[in-house]
Amino acid sequence: MTIGSYQISGGKTLWYFVIDLPVGDDGKRRQHKRRGFRSATEAEKAEDDARIAYGEAAIGADGSVAAELAGWLSERELDIEETTLDNYRNLFRMYVIPHIGGRQLYAVDKRVIHDLYKKLLTDGAKRGGGLSPTTVRTVHRVLTKTLKDLGINLTGVRQPRPAQRDDHGRKGVWTPQESKRFLKFHREGRLYAAWALAVVAGTRRGEIGGLKWSKVDLDAGVVYIHWQRTIAGNKVIEKSPKGKSRRAIAIGPAMVQVLREHKARQDEEKAEAGLIYHDRDYVFCREDGEPYYPRYFTDMWENACLAAGVPVIVLHDARHTSATAGADAGVPEHVMQKRLGHADGRTTREVYTHVLPESERRAAELMDAALHEEAV
Repeated sequence: MTIGSYQISGGKTLWYFVIDLPVGDDGKRRQHKRRGFRSATEAEKAEDDARIAYGEAAIGADGSVAAELAGWLSERELDIEETTLDNYRNLFRMYVIPHIGGRQLYAVDKRVIHDLYKKLLTDGAKRGGGLSPTTVRTVHRVLTKTLKDLGINLTGVRQPRPAQRDDHGRKGVWTPQESKRFLKFHREGRLYAAWALAVVAGTRRGEIGGLKWSKVDLDAGVVYIHWQRTIAGNKVIEKSPKGKSRRAIAIGPAMVQVLREHKARQDEEKAEAGLIYHDRDYVFCREDGEPYYPRYFTDMWENACLAAGVPVIVLHDARHTSATAGADAGVPEHVMQKRLGHADGRTTREVYTHVLPESERRAAELMDAALHEEAV
């Protein structure tokens, strides 16, 4: 360890410290230097913090943030799901590497991280402007977890305060009247049953795309969400949902009838296609039985909103509509949490609903009312 001083213009004395780091894989000596401290005591305190932060780090010869993050991603292929890893990869690529990727990892301290967050909040969006505090908080959560894995424990790092919500957690939410108008307009459409599941049961896009008839019990009125079809990078993957996303959803008589009619139409298509039909048991598929590309549902949903003359919301916001309708009708939070497959009740409470005033079956009956009323 080296503590020293130097003078700047005006005769003012400032202090610095130097830490010798382990020799890199290339055999070269490495050091971590910081300067600009107002006293020797301040420099010593910063040096102690740096030793704690970097003492257990195993930094490669390149040592840059970009290289170390790439190495971490490669290692985590062993134990992190592909979709989650792809999200981490995109987060690093868009928000971290462009700003601090060229820095040496051992030279990253809380000041560097705070500057990164400030930059993202003011000028971090791809199309100009700043990112939301929520997005930067996500960057903070993933980045600090990654640095800790790499042996870098930075204390005192602050994250942006949560954004103040004036909408009580509502995002793109339809009124009951808008939901009924949308469903009534598409009553004869080929994807009507998919849209009904999204609005009435709050199913996600990947859950709709991966749903198979073997997981639909129409006699009992239950849909089992045990599989999803989603995108990771540039390829489609199919996998079991994680955690509490794997669930059983109760559906009411009207939703059961919708699915029965959908199955009858699909059986007619199968008979007409004959040998060219590939029966892979998907509830929602093309005329030849092959599953849809996941983004197909997203694109068709936007067109469906425009055609029905209702506000254009994203497909995922059908979950918000379902959750908010349930909460407004008095369905308890824990029931909606189970129905939507949230691991944390706080997600249901803060992100999806705004009213928390009797059972899972009651929730199904309340949401099913939208189908009953538009069908008459």
